[in-house]
Amino acid sequence: MKHALLSLNRLFLCGLAAGFVSWTHAAEQRIASPDGKISVVVSDEGGAHYRVDMDGQPLLKPSRLGLEFANGVKFGPSAQIEKSETSDYDGYWDNRFGQRRVVRDRWNQASVTLVEKGFVERRFGVIVRVYDDGVAVRYDLNEASKLERFVLYYEQTEFAFAGDYRCWAGEPSVCAENAYPERKLSAIPRCDANGIYRSTLPLVVQTPQGYAAVAESDLLDWAGMFVTGSGTPTVRVALAPRGDGRGCVVSQVPRTSPWRVLMIARTAGGLAESDLIANLATPSQLEDTSWIKPGASAWDTWWTGVNPHLPESNGGPSRGNTQAHKEYIDFAAEMGWPYQLIDGAWYENRTTGDVALNLGGKNPERPPVEFTNCVPQVDLTSLLDYAAQRHVRLLVWLHSCDLERYGIERACALFSKWGVAGLKVDFMNSDSQETVAWYERVVSTAARYKLLIDFHGAYKPTGLARTWPNYITQEGVLGNEYNKLAGNKCTPLHTVTLPFTRGLLGPMDFTPGGFINVPVEQFKVARPTEVMGTRARQLAMPVVYLSPLTVFCDSPTNYHNAAGIAFYKKMPTVWDDTVVLSAEMARHIVVARRSGDVWWLAGMNGNDALKVKAPLRFLGRGRWVLHSYADAQDAAAAPTHVLETTRNVTADDAVDLELVPAGGYAATLSPVQ
Repeated sequence: MKHALLSLNRLFLCGLAAGFVSWTHAAEQRIASPDGKISVVVSDEGGAHYRVDMDGQPLLKPSRLGLEFANGVKFGPSAQIEKSETSDYDGYWDNRFGQRRVVRDRWNQASVTLVEKGFVERRFGVIVRVYDDGVAVRYDLNEASKLERFVLYYEQTEFAFAGDYRCWAGEPSVCAENAYPERKLSAIPRCDANGIYRSTLPLVVQTPQGYAAVAESDLLDWAGMFVTGSGTPTVRVALAPRGDGRGCVVSQVPRTSPWRVLMIARTAGGLAESDLIANLATPSQLEDTSWIKPGASAWDTWWTGVNPHLPESNGGPSRGNTQAHKEYIDFAAEMGWPYQLIDGAWYENRTTGDVALNLGGKNPERPPVEFTNCVPQVDLTSLLDYAAQRHVRLLVWLHSCDLERYGIERACALFSKWGVAGLKVDFMNSDSQETVAWYERVVSTAARYKLLIDFHGAYKPTGLARTWPNYITQEGVLGNEYNKLAGNKCTPLHTVTLPFTRGLLGPMDFTPGGFINVPVEQFKVARPTEVMGTRARQLAMPVVYLSPLTVFCDSPTNYHNAAGIAFYKKMPTVWDDTVVLSAEMARHIVVARRSGDVWWLAGMNGNDALKVKAPLRFLGRGRWVLHSYADAQDAAAAPTHVLETTRNVTADDAVDLELVPAGGYAATLSPVQ
């Protein structure tokens, strides 16, 4: 329901300047969360601002709102509130592809109209939506803005935190493959060698009230958002520039911006349980999603770096061939996984990884690409037949430049005709407006041909997977592939930080499952690829990290008869319910996720050993079989060692987890029949 506000709260302020008193007035609009704990005030004192309180205490101090367009047009600096309309909603939606099947969507909203007076009087809107677990703000540009077609150069939105709090700020990255180092808000840089410092979202902040995370949602045909520092506790929005150099956004009214989001929770675990980014996204554009099948996938030899059937390709990113792919297909069938991924180097004239999709800019000349021309080592036609006989479907890798050159429609028609399940599209390496719009062209076209999409070299999630559910997962994460690269970046600290940072935003194709497990101090870049920490840690990852398409990274050779491999068999990748049982930011997490009547329990820690109790109150009545895979007593020195046990439990029990440094725990809980 909507409520037109007949009057606004007027505050009369006095100021002393040059020896005399001048009187001005300001208007403000307050809107509270459904539970009344969080409130947002939009004010026009000194221009458009907003502030956020929690439990009556400031979370954000007055923070600037505003947009700057071509020809010197600015919204915000001298804006005055003209009117406001409130509305509210309380409903549910069905999410087949997330961490809980039934998602509650409950909010209060204020749509505030502001007038920017000048040579031309213009109006614009600020929409504020307040949930029990966060706040979202977006700009509304309609005909009253008198913009018609516009070029947006800057956004002036701020998040002015009430103190110089501890935070985890994403490093700059063109594809969100970054760490989230801990620092103070004031230590986030303003500039770097490339100009404006663009910290990759989310920005997670520990506050006196709990935790908050700055993010964005519903990014459609707009520039992607970063934040930059100010030398103070205030961070400011920085938009990705367009590839053609025309500012950041070129569009026309009516338009709304993406949501600028502040996720809020009392605990780190509460933050990890939030569905706010998906709630704010445009609902699904697909009437029928029954053809979209979540599930696990075998990869190919690219990750492990070893192909015994093509030894000349070993030592770098190993190339797959027909015989090796058949072994991965066979293993997928054995494990009950519905997919196998054929990665790069399967077609002729592919664009190399040093080239990114550059929409709006100059691209290098390349020979024409024809996906029907496979390299001699890969017989895709026979592999499609071989996989179908084993009830496995194939996913194939494409370079984004090659997809664009070939034609999105033409490519989707071809792969659909062949019976390919989906496309892994790589190396966009941008969230310019042109690239953001290209994403939607790809996923919407793919949906018409019933193809899944997995973007790599991708910007962070912004809710597009709700809008187009065939966008089954994405990278945009510093994942297990970094164990192949110099720098030792995929550390226990990084991987235990991810559930509280990148994991908040949406599906994450981390590609878990490395089975050559070594102590952190012994790790080296090697072939076959190693991973830091214990086997039980890798077992836990596909439960902790949400990915409706979960691609397991290692080889059949390393998986066959290995300790713990049974945990991956027929593993679900989407969930009916999720409960975080214990969590400490960037230190540990223990989570339980339910699929049908079976609960999957997983825990991970950082560099310190962990002892923690996991209460089983989430279980229903009766007795349950706990089948667990824990760090063995000697797992710190021998990380492949796993302690596998089975016992009966009830909801009154608690599980004692003992994790060695860089350790893990994984278990299933099934009702006793």
